[in-house]
Amino acid sequence: MLAFRSAASRCQPSRERQRVASRPRPPLPGVLAACIALVVAVSPVRAEHAVIDLRVIGPEAEVSAGSDQEPPAGGVNPRPLTKVRVGDPLVLQFFLTNVYPHGNLKDVKVRYFVVPVEKVRQVTVPPLEAGAVVEGEMTMNFKPKCRSGARVRFHVSEPGIYLVRVDTQNTQSDHEHFASIDLEVE
Repeated sequence: MLAFRSAASRCQPSRERQRVASRPRPPLPGVLAACIALVVAVSPVRAEHAVIDLRVIGPEAEVSAGSDQEPPAGGVNPRPLTKVRVGDPLVLQFFLTNVYPHGNLKDVKVRYFVVPVEKVRQVTVPPLEAGAVVEGEMTMNFKPKCRSGARVRFHVSEPGIYLVRVDTQNTQSDHEHFASIDLEVE
């Protein structure tokens, strides 16, 4: 009987073991990985393709706008507004940098234009046939970190509100990138 008791006493956890056992245990690696996967799946994660730096340079001021994306229509960032006079010499300048790190983006169309709109910060983009003052496009294959741009001199001969915009099309994604500025010509 004595041997049995001594064997039983050896099987009981020591005090130190009891203290360790009563501490909260960290989550299992599988549970932690499942929680992270759930958070990532629920949050709206989008891969960025382009960083656009758009500038309108006038005789008295320079205004710039950065990248935004659609959807939602019109993007999320408020559009900057600049005021100029009829006939002022203006420059539209932009640089678009491909920041998509997972390979080439093929046959991406980059459009740039200045077109009249009905009101400041109008959400819909009018058709370019509506009297575009400036219009251009290029179709390119963008390698990672590839950079492209244009610098166009122009002037507006009619007063009104104009949209200056650079956008991408055909990025094989659920969204497109753009940058835009409103131009009020008096």
